[in-house]
Amino acid sequence: MDLVAIGMAVMALLLGGAGASWWWSSKLKKSAERIAKLDHAAQFAEQQNTQVRKQVELLQREVTDLRVQLSRTKPRQEVSTNDAAPTRQEAEDMLLRQPSPEAFPATQILPRQSPSDGFPTTQVLPRKR
Repeated sequence: MDLVAIGMAVMALLLGGAGASWWWSSKLKKSAERIAKLDHAAQFAEQQNTQVRKQVELLQREVTDLRVQLSRTKPRQEVSTNDAAPTRQEAEDMLLRQPSPEAFPATQILPRQSPSDGFPTTQVLPRKR
């Protein structure tokens, strides 16, 4: 009986080892696939980054060339900044201007009423098209 028990124990160990190796090999295979996918994504991102940098460099050169051409063709003009405050008369004129007739076309002022339930009435007006 001892030999049978030892044989069963050895078989159980072998089967357990085979099952564990199969389980770990599947986990390792999935991990290797994920690593390969991440490496591919990193390479693709690096290629895109290099391409974008080249495009930015090209566009910067073009902008520099256009600025040089513009400076050669058109002389610079001085821009006068007259930030003086408006006079009293100009300020009053700005305040007294009539508002545009369509400033608030969908606004309607309703007379105040004391609500019976404590909440004010709300009215939604349709939009004019």
